[in-house]
Amino acid sequence: MMQPLEELAVLKHLQEPSARAFLLLFYTSQCSLCKIAQARIERVMQKNTFEMDFFKCNLDEAPTLPEHFGIRSVPVCMVYNQKGEQKRVEYGLKSEGVYESMALSVNPKKGDPKLRLLGF
Repeated sequence: MMQPLEELAVLKHLQEPSARAFLLLFYTSQCSLCKIAQARIERVMQKNTFEMDFFKCNLDEAPTLPEHFGIRSVPVCMVYNQKGEQKRVEYGLKSEGVYESMALSVNPKKGDPKLRLLGF
């Protein structure tokens, strides 16, 4: 299950990165594509064992984050490495393969993401 983060927790997590890589899904509560994206990411989480955290943030409850990140549409999925550096951003609904590739891109021990189906 993806861990929900509130607005301040997202900003704190980005300012004080942990030793683990993480994936962050931004969504809104009324967005049907966001619900599908979340379900796809959770299926990816169940299929593999990743050495990273999976977070989600409801932008309905985080009014300053869209401007901070330049978000104009949802869902938006971002992945950060262990150093807190953003490695990849995907806007819109993507396939499970894309979300898996994003997770693998910051988990080099789990396989080469270039060898995986990217889904686009």
